[in-house]
Amino acid sequence: MWVRTTVLATALAALGALAIPAGQATAQVVQVDTGTQLTATSPVTIGSPTLQADQITAQQVRAHAIYANRIDADRVHGVIYQTGGVTMNRAGSLGNINAPQVNASVIYADEIRANDVIADAVYVRTLSPR
Repeated sequence: MWVRTTVLATALAALGALAIPAGQATAQVVQVDTGTQLTATSPVTIGSPTLQADQITAQQVRAHAIYANRIDADRVHGVIYQTGGVTMNRAGSLGNINAPQVNASVIYADEIRANDVIADAVYVRTLSPR
């Protein structure tokens, strides 16, 4: 019984040690001022629930809802609704974002260029394959 408990405790400790580096691989949360250009080498998660940008270039863009005037993507996952266009508030825009992955609850963008766009609902005026 003692050997079984020791082996189990050692195995759990080893799994715990593996979980620590995996937890450190999370996305960086970014707070940026408006009117800037953001370039990141790691995934970007916007700290506020809503992201507004002029242009987003990423491998993956993920949100619950995306509103965009133009999306150039290899794959779009989610329900797509064609709209007449999105009116952007330029004063509240973050400018251009270039990152491997962009995550937010709601994204408003003039243009999105990505390999994958993933959202529950995508409202877009022009959708083009890359």
